[in-house]
Order: sequence, then structure tokens, then C-alpha cells
Amino acid sequence: MPGKGLCFSLSIPPFSMRIRLFVHSIALVFFGILLGLGGTGLAAVLLGSDVFPDVRNGIYYDEAIGELSAAGIINGYDNGNFGPDDFVTRGQVAVLLQRLRDDLTGQRVAQESTTPSSSLAASVVSSSTEDTGESTTQTEQEEPTSAGSMRFTIDHYSVNENAGMATISVVRTGGKSGAVTVDYTVAEGTAKAGEDYEVVSGTLRFADNETSAILVVRILDDDTVEGDETINIALSEPTGGALLTTPSSAILTIKDNEQSVSNEGELIYFGALGYDVAENEGSIAITVERGSDSGTASVSFATSDGTASTSHYSATNGTISFAAGESSKTFTVEVSDDESIDGNKTVNLTLSNPVGASLGTKSALLTILDDEMKSFGTGSIKFTRSNYESLESDEGAIIEVSRVGGTKGTVTVGYSTDGGTAIAGYDYDVTKGTLTFRPGESKKYFIVPIIEDDLNDSGERVNLKLENPSGGAVLMSPSTATLEIQ
Repeated sequence: MPGKGLCFSLSIPPFSMRIRLFVHSIALVFFGILLGLGGTGLAAVLLGSDVFPDVRNGIYYDEAIGELSAAGIINGYDNGNFGPDDFVTRGQVAVLLQRLRDDLTGQRVAQESTTPSSSLAASVVSSSTEDTGESTTQTEQEEPTSAGSMRFTIDHYSVNENAGMATISVVRTGGKSGAVTVDYTVAEGTAKAGEDYEVVSGTLRFADNETSAILVVRILDDDTVEGDETINIALSEPTGGALLTTPSSAILTIKDNEQSVSNEGELIYFGALGYDVAENEGSIAITVERGSDSGTASVSFATSDGTASTSHYSATNGTISFAAGESSKTFTVEVSDDESIDGNKTVNLTLSNPVGASLGTKSALLTILDDEMKSFGTGSIKFTRSNYESLESDEGAIIEVSRVGGTKGTVTVGYSTDGGTAIAGYDYDVTKGTLTFRPGESKKYFIVPIIEDDLNDSGERVNLKLENPSGGAVLMSPSTATLEIQ
């Protein structure tokens, strides 16, 4: 892209960065050797990002990782990740070179098991022989077949519920002579056929010299908060002299997208970061929310003195219990009126001891407004400040929005990202939505997701804007702001 890849540094990179670059370089060097010797005949369609969820699509080592995974030369962790930035040892490099030699000379590469120290680390193990007719599982002592052995690249895959489909890679290793086939089936785990995915079975066909194939599982999206669910996928009945090797079965996890949005899922949190109440209003209802309304959950709440003392409010504490189907509850803080002009006072609000959930926003500030000083209406809405900052390594930037001059009634305001020097979809995700301020709520926030890359491109900006206030509120300055990604 314009402006990308044009930054150079004359300084020596830190040790951890040199190690990561070394890992990536190994994959690229092996890929070049494979192309130069013509030893594998791998299909270019398989990318590392097709196999491993933590390999970014299009990154410079994406194709190299995919090709070497298909050849059985590199593997991922047991959780399905590759760990492209993890450290590598000299011993692990030796294992990789041995696998490369075996693949280029037509010897069988046995299925390896990874260790937690690195996604590239593995020890060669034998798989068991099963007397199943044509579907014989290979062992290390068995003579390799020129037709090869077929397997999944990993034994655990994952897909977001709203992705539409999952692509599952099947590879042929240790040989590639002749046309071969292998059957596959997809069966229920905790996911339900026809509700969470479309039932599918069939046959994958490998032409002579072809070493990889893709099967597709259609994923069905719904609006139900049901947690992550699983599908079982299995290979069977290889033909053409090919064998099965491990893993010949795999689990596909469907990630529930109703739980994936920030501040949602099994979280309990304050509905706002700040609340205001005029002292002559008598009380205020504090909203506590949870992102999921399935099952039961509870949380403790309490007030404590900020600049206010118990002469300004009635201290309170207790437990909020959520029944199934409930996603929002309130507790009340009573305030005392006086005739003194003594300014605004604050009360600390806290949540603790969640049961059946985790804590999100667990603290908030209640401001008791001195009604002798001024009257209060629906208020004005603005960014809390005109400039925000976020590290590129952060998952998202929290953008605070304030309601000032009054918090009566319910008001809303639209928010969105609006261009800038940062590139949408590359440096950050386009964000747009509506904030709702309930009566008494004076501060809310939204999140701009940040995308990390390997380029030295800090200092890029995202423009932010507020628009279309409703409920009697108006915009005040600053209604535009910038987010700088460091």
C-alpha cells in the first residue's frame, strides 16, 4: 500500500526481534528450497492463514508457512495456533531440516507432537497400526507408499459464527504418485446440524503430484447467546494405495459471535463510567449490565466516600442477582439536599465478587451536583478530550464521551471513525455506532479496534466524530477528535 514498507532503520533491532525474524526467515528459506528442487509439488492455494488463526492473511511469510505445513515439515500448537513470533532453538531447527530432507527424498514424515516451548518444536513419534482394511494407519516401521498418506494439518480448527464457512485443509505427505481419494464426514459435537452448520460429507480427490485439498463446512449464524460449539470431522476410506495418518479426525470450534463483542459475553459491568445526580433529586438508579442473559449470575456492589461524606449520601452495599433472561439491573443511591453552596461532591461506586461471570467495568464515579449553583437539563455531549493515544499492540483504543451541563432524561449520540492518515482495515477497523445515556449517566465510551502489523509506521492518526444527538441533547466542542496509534 502507498506509504507502507518505505520506512528503514539503521539501528540493530533488539534481540527478541532478531529471533522472530530468524523464525520467519527459516520458513521463507525452506519455501525457496522446495521451489528450487521441485520436491513437493504443493498447491499454491494453501496459505498459513488458511491453517493457523494467528497467521495474518497476506503477511510476507503466509504462503511459506502454508506450503511447509502441507508438507508436514512444520506444525502448530495443540490449540491450533502456529506462534509465528515465538522463539526457536537450534534443536528445533535440526528437526525441521530432518523433516525437509525426508520429504525431498520421498521418505515418510511421521506425525509429530508439539511441545509448549515453540510451535516449531516437535519430537518424532510413531503412530499406531489399526487393522481396518484399506484404511491402514501408517507406522514409522512401515515401508512408505509412493501414493502418500493423508491427514488434517492440525486436530483443532476454529471459525467465527458469522464467517459463513470454515475451510479445512487436508494434506498428502510422504508420497504423491498417482490419483488418490479420501472420504470425509462432518458430525455433531455440541453444535446442532441444520441449526449451527450444514450437514456435509463427500470425497476429496488428489490428482497425481497434488498434495493438498480443502473441504468446506457451511456455518449458520444466529442471534442466540449459546457459547462456543464443536463439530467433529473425520477422514476415512483412502484409495489409490494411499494411507491415513494422524490426525485423521479433527474438531472444529464455532466461536459464538454474540459473545465476541467488547464488553459482551459472560461479563458484568457498570452501564456507564460516570453518573451525575442533583442533590435535590433525592436518589439515582445505577445500572449494572451483563453481556449475556443466559443462566444465572450475581455481583456485589458498594459505595464509598470520594469527596462526598455520608452527610451528602446514604452509603449502600449489597448483591445484584441476574436470573436467566435478565441482562440489566439497578441499585439506588440516595442523596441528601442542603441549602449550602458547597460545590459538587463525588461518591465511588464499585463491583466485586462476580459469580457465574467475570467483571468488565468494575468502578464508576457518581457526582452529586450542587443545585444551589445552577439548574440542570438534558446536557451537551462532547469528547472527553480532543486527542487520544493507543499503542499498536493494544487490542483496541477506549474513546470516552462525556455528557455535561445536565443528565436528565435519556439521550443518544452517534459516533464513527472518519478517515485519517491510518489505513482502515490495515491499521484499525472502521467503527460506527450509537451511545445511549440513561438518566444520570454522564460518561460513556466506545472502542476502536487496533490492528498490529510488522511495519515501523507509528504516529498514524484516526479521525473521530460525534453526530446526530437526540433526546434534547446538543453537541459541544470538541465533537471531533483524533486517535494517534503509536
